[in-house]
Amino acid sequence: MPAKPPKAFDVWFVTANTVYKGVPYNVVADWTQQGRLAGADMVRPTGTDETWVRVADNELLADFLPRPAAVAGPAPKPAVAAGALDDVPVAEVLGEATPIELPDPEPRKGGTRIEEDDEVDMIPLIDISMVLLVFFIMIQAAGALAPVDVPEMRYAGELKADPEAITITIEKLNAEEVYYAVRVGPQPPLPKHDKLRTPEDAINAVRDVLSGVTRPPEVRIACRKDLPRERVYELRHDLEPLRKQGMIYSTVATVVEAPEK
Repeated sequence: MPAKPPKAFDVWFVTANTVYKGVPYNVVADWTQQGRLAGADMVRPTGTDETWVRVADNELLADFLPRPAAVAGPAPKPAVAAGALDDVPVAEVLGEATPIELPDPEPRKGGTRIEEDDEVDMIPLIDISMVLLVFFIMIQAAGALAPVDVPEMRYAGELKADPEAITITIEKLNAEEVYYAVRVGPQPPLPKHDKLRTPEDAINAVRDVLSGVTRPPEVRIACRKDLPRERVYELRHDLEPLRKQGMIYSTVATVVEAPEK
């Protein structure tokens, strides 16, 4: 019955004068079969005081040696006494020699290799997207409260004279409220068309004025530059159906005061 192989060998490369301790049995067998470990090299079970034995004389490794047609080699080396190399560290070079490259150890039974994680970390990208989203929301909110963007003018009266042009004036009632007034040409607004509190009242006044004109007039929205844009936008939105119906010619925004010098 063949002897049970040890788990590991101490390996002495005689030609290179190099000793490796604790080399697994299967690795030693592979080295022997590949010719990297010659028959004249020495081995002994790791952790024992047994005598060093030539690979060619070891019954567990001799069968792995290549079988050339004609075997010619150096005379057998004498065995080394037990304990002669007990203090030799792993892979210590005893003379001028080239170290032997050990193969990668095989993964343990039942073990798994740790593979690199190739997934992209999306958390920084999400953070950047949220910052940009908040930035654009703030820009949009600030634009809604900015002053009316109208062409710089000295006086609203410098517009081309149009006796039938309808002017919707927006004036401040207090710090938060405004009122509207609707007039035709240079004439002051009628009492029923003055100090209107809502845009809907201003549009109704425009409809009332349109009943007395002979052709679609131009509608001018006159306001102070410190008013929010939304006041003009909402009026233009409400006047757009009248323009599409051909009841008015166009709309334009003006200022009702001279710019500061």
